Amino acid sequence: MHISRPLSVVIAACAAVALSATAAPAAGPLGIGQAVHPRIDTGLYSAPGLSTPRTGTAWAGDNVAGICQDNDSRGNRMVLGIDRPGRDGVQWANTVGYIWDLDIRENTDNLPSCDGYGRSVHPRTDTGLYSAPGLSTPRTGTAWAGDDVAGICKINDSRGNRMVLGIDRPGRNGVQWANTVGYIWDLDIRENTDNLPDCGTV
Repeated sequence: MHISRPLSVVIAACAAVALSATAAPAAGPLGIGQAVHPRIDTGLYSAPGLSTPRTGTAWAGDNVAGICQDNDSRGNRMVLGIDRPGRDGVQWANTVGYIWDLDIRENTDNLPSCDGYGRSVHPRTDTGLYSAPGLSTPRTGTAWAGDDVAGICKINDSRGNRMVLGIDRPGRNGVQWANTVGYIWDLDIRENTDNLPDCGTV
C-alpha cells in the first residue's frame, strides 16, 4: 500500500529535523575533568603550593580541565588542571599544573581530592616529568625508579608516543616537592596503562 503525503508536509518535517539538529547543545570538553575557567591570568604550579616552580600560565577564560583538588601547606585550595589551548610560541597545549582555587570562576567543591586519586604506577627507571604531552616540553621534575606515581590519564604526543599524566607522590627533600605533577613517557612505566582514561585534547 502506497501512502502519499503533500510535498509541503515533507519539507516542513525536514526543516524541523534540521532546526532541532542545529539547536542541540554543544558537546562539552572531551577527556577527563570538569571544565573550569580562570577569572584572571594565573599561574600553573608543579606541586600544590604557590611557592613551587611554575609550569606555565592559565589565561583568563581558558578552557581548563579541573581534575582534583589539594590544599597547600597554608591551607589554600589548589586545583590540578590541564590548560587546554596553549599559546603558539609561548606554551604547549594541554600544559598541566595546580591553579589557586581563588583564581577560578566556578565552584570546585565537588572536585575529588587529589589524595588517592588515580591508579598507582611505578617508573622502571628514573624518568622525566614533563609539563605537556611531549618529550621536548619543559620538565617539571623527576619520577624516580620505583616511586609511587598516581597515573591519572593517557595521551599521545605529536609523534604518537603515549604519555601518562601522573602525580609523583613522595618528592625529595631539598630537591622536589611531594605531589609534583607531569607527563611521563609510558615506556618508562612498569605497568600496562591501557585502561587509564584518555586525558582529552579539546
